[in-house]
Amino acid sequence: MPMPGFETLAERVRDEFERSGFQFGTSVDIATPEFGSRSSGEPFVRLGKEHIAGHDCVILTSGPGTPEMLIQLMLVLRYLSGRRASRTAVVTGYFPLGRSDKDEGAKEFALPPLLIDLMMASTFRDLDRVIAVDLHAPQVVMSGRTGFITEVSLVRRVLMSAVSEALALGEPLCLCFPDDTSAKRMESAVDLICRELNVQIPAVYGAKRRQSSHQSKLRALYGDLDALANATVLNLDDEIATGGTNINSARILKEQYQAKRVWAVVTHGVLCGNAPAKFAEPDCPVDRLFITDTIPVEPRRELDELLQSGRLKVTEWSPDLGWILYHHHWNLSIRELR
Repeated sequence: MPMPGFETLAERVRDEFERSGFQFGTSVDIATPEFGSRSSGEPFVRLGKEHIAGHDCVILTSGPGTPEMLIQLMLVLRYLSGRRASRTAVVTGYFPLGRSDKDEGAKEFALPPLLIDLMMASTFRDLDRVIAVDLHAPQVVMSGRTGFITEVSLVRRVLMSAVSEALALGEPLCLCFPDDTSAKRMESAVDLICRELNVQIPAVYGAKRRQSSHQSKLRALYGDLDALANATVLNLDDEIATGGTNINSARILKEQYQAKRVWAVVTHGVLCGNAPAKFAEPDCPVDRLFITDTIPVEPRRELDELLQSGRLKVTEWSPDLGWILYHHHWNLSIRELR
């Protein structure tokens, strides 16, 4: 069941089932809710029982968690409960409100637990599970009941794309992790890629300090610093929002450590505000962006210039999503993608 903007993704997943042989007798239907507003401005949704009653239903959505998106999600969850879905799950590429993962000062609470409570309340606590990709904060999985949130990772997919293109240049390559936490979370994907490609890739590590969910600063670098000179540096992280941290880091890598080029490699291309324009500037120190489409790219016209220039490379996650949904449906493990 695709939320607005996810209709193409639903069709790709259905095609993936039909093409890949995952199905083994598992049919895939698409039920698309119709959203609108009354003359008073109040929202409504239309959704009948077809493909709902007695079905294993999966909502396809993603963040960022705008007020409109969150209200639509709660409405659909209530409809699935009322239409007698046999089981309901939410698959969200980018976890809504995921950047608000901790209290910020005296006036802001962490919000993921609230989001989980709202989803559970909308289904009278019948929501089966939430599946999310590369959470901004691992502690989010502790929201709700045990095993309620399952995290999967697309780091290996997007990193393999960037590493393959970088190696094809025939020049030095180096990885840059923003902090120890990201290095620990990504090291298994890096190890797999090195084994698959039979290469060893040097790495440096940042001492990044986050002032808030919207602002952070790279204070220092350590590791194999000599490997940065004249290298293609892959600057790894889970997401790019406004782009400020990545652009500042790339400038430091080039000006202080003589990196030849810097590619930002992330799972979630939030790219909000004027980020697309900043990355499109000819003198932007980030030479290329590698992202997945956990946040749909096609409807976002502000990304057209980056796509057409080749500065933005998108790895589709529909093949992985087909695999995830098959394993979810049959209660198989989905923590480790193939």
